[in-house]
Amino acid sequence: MLVVAVLGFSVIGCEAEEEPIEEEEVGEELNGEEAPDEGEVEKENGFEEAKPQLEEHLKQEKEQELIMEHLEDLEAESDVEKYPEVIDEGEDGTVVAEVNGEQIFIEQYQQEEEQQMQMMMQQGMDPESAEMSEMLEELRPQILDNLVNSLLIEKKVEEEGMTVSEDEVDEEYQMFAEQSGGEEMLEQQLEEAGYTAEELREDISQQLKIQTYMEGYIEENLDTEDLEFSEEELRELYEETQQQQEQIEMDLEEGS
Repeated sequence: MLVVAVLGFSVIGCEAEEEPIEEEEVGEELNGEEAPDEGEVEKENGFEEAKPQLEEHLKQEKEQELIMEHLEDLEAESDVEKYPEVIDEGEDGTVVAEVNGEQIFIEQYQQEEEQQMQMMMQQGMDPESAEMSEMLEELRPQILDNLVNSLLIEKKVEEEGMTVSEDEVDEEYQMFAEQSGGEEMLEQQLEEAGYTAEELREDISQQLKIQTYMEGYIEENLDTEDLEFSEEELRELYEETQQQQEQIEMDLEEGS
């Protein structure tokens, strides 16, 4: 979904000529200096190697910010009502939000919440724990916002008349099949989930339309200058990621 901008950089040298330094002078200067610290050299090499990934990370953040701003604008232009207080009722058919008169039901919310639970369980969390309950409670507004945003962007995609080809849908469907161990296994899994292959294809088609719309919006509204990052910004992100990695390693050591 995210567009990768390729940036060109140029190095401008100084036109003034400097007097050449004799070899003896170089030797004297080097002899008078301390050898660079091995740890600092390794750290600098690591930073240089990580630069492309750091730039890509910052680009994705910029693109995500732009999309979130766009969604906020769409919501401001629409008639949106949210009813988080009714979620605890849990009764089928309960309306948890409305977007321009179109209703979002609690079943849709519960499906999104279940996906969040599955992700937490994959990270090792106990579904019966108080911690899981607290996190889901905190995520409630975000889940509801996601449902509203999805409906807003779907309506925008319809307005724009976005289309995708059957070949594009088939390609994505085959990827799902390969990940599931073949089409037969995929159909079996879909059946167990109360889902059909045709419904999956419809979802794939809709997601591809949204992806195409998002890519076009980013390309039109994100300037190249917004994707140019200073050395300071890159180093700051590098330091953050290094600290996070060190913390993870320390936690693993303590837990072992």
